Amino acid sequence: MFTQNKIESLQLALKSLDLYSGKIDGLIGPLTLSAIKKLEAFMAEKSFTDKPLPDDPIPDITTIDNVIDQPGSNIDEALIFTLKNEGGYTNHPADRGGPTNKGITLKRLEEYLGRDDVTEEEVKNMSFETINIIYKKNYWDVLNLDQVLDQSIATALFDMGVLFGPGTALKLCQSVLGINQTARMNSETLEAINNTTDDKFIPLFADKIIERFNQIAANNPSQKVFLKGWTNRANRLRSLIDNDSVDVSVPPLVPGTSIGEELYALADKAGVPHDDIKRMIDWQTHNNAGSNPRYWAVFKIKEHSKTKRMHIFDRVNKTVQSVHAVHGTGSDPNHDGLATIFSNTPESYQSSLGLYKTLSTYTMAQHGRALRLEGLEESNSNAYKRGIVFHGVPYAGEQYVKQYGRCGRSHGCPAVEYALVQALIDQLKGGSLLLIS
Repeated sequence: MFTQNKIESLQLALKSLDLYSGKIDGLIGPLTLSAIKKLEAFMAEKSFTDKPLPDDPIPDITTIDNVIDQPGSNIDEALIFTLKNEGGYTNHPADRGGPTNKGITLKRLEEYLGRDDVTEEEVKNMSFETINIIYKKNYWDVLNLDQVLDQSIATALFDMGVLFGPGTALKLCQSVLGINQTARMNSETLEAINNTTDDKFIPLFADKIIERFNQIAANNPSQKVFLKGWTNRANRLRSLIDNDSVDVSVPPLVPGTSIGEELYALADKAGVPHDDIKRMIDWQTHNNAGSNPRYWAVFKIKEHSKTKRMHIFDRVNKTVQSVHAVHGTGSDPNHDGLATIFSNTPESYQSSLGLYKTLSTYTMAQHGRALRLEGLEESNSNAYKRGIVFHGVPYAGEQYVKQYGRCGRSHGCPAVEYALVQALIDQLKGGSLLLIS
């Protein structure tokens, strides 16, 4: 077991390498783990593999008028995956790009630095920060991947954009989605991407890419020598799939009981009104009577955030787990711990009242594994579109509340502390009901 002081030393070392941007707090959270992965990717070495010639890349960034409420994907996670594929420094005589490090050619570094006298040593000694900026400008931003909700899908699109150009990656993506091909990423494509899941999209995307590779090799037999390496890289995309989200059906059922049995008695323990329980049971009875989940949840969001106001009911063990939970910044304009304003509007950063059904899990760049939510009522019908999900945060636990007298705030998501969230996700995923009232 590492002491807090040792973890702080690790965080300081990672920060000195521009790999860590979080607080020096001695806590192992998603940002610290991501920094460790960055270091591993940055040091990865790989033998030379030539790249297929890309189609004309998308020349300009297209601004999409569709800002999601919850932050989307992050290039850091995608870059970790891609840098392991790109490997370290090479200067292969057959490489059209000349001296190359982590996929960045000498010419590309000259463009970034604005001078034409860049040396091989400078290519060899590029920092993670420089590599990040170059990739973000030329690939990530061009494809508007900040707007993609699923980190795994964003990573797959980024990696293939790096391999043979963002234009080709976009066209193959649109082909998989069955939508019109466009020269630039547009709102229609983003909407289609954000309405699918990694386990549905990535296998089809990988297959489409391998088809493309085979066509290249057939048209130019000299490229067959690279076909195995290209195919292996495409198949590595499948490792991005969050297997936990595949075939998620209903949560553990309680056989031989009526829908919601025991919930009223459990609600009394937590001080939850019977009307809230009736609302949940009525919806389940009329809309999904074949499912009788073990776990149900109520978030009494109008209570002060210093209280444990989210209650998770276990109908088998007949227990209630009450935890701290956060609300949106827009719902608490005074930042005094009280949510007073609620909205279903994108970009409002406000929480939405209403009944939610849990769906599958996915990986968020900033907060790790999260649980998708579907809004079931008019008051929260935009939840999926806004990226309102159940996830972990560092500002919702006992220690935080003791220090600040309240929880922190989210972009509208119901979130709990990191130490608790994964167990709760496993309990609730796949069809449980969450009421925010």
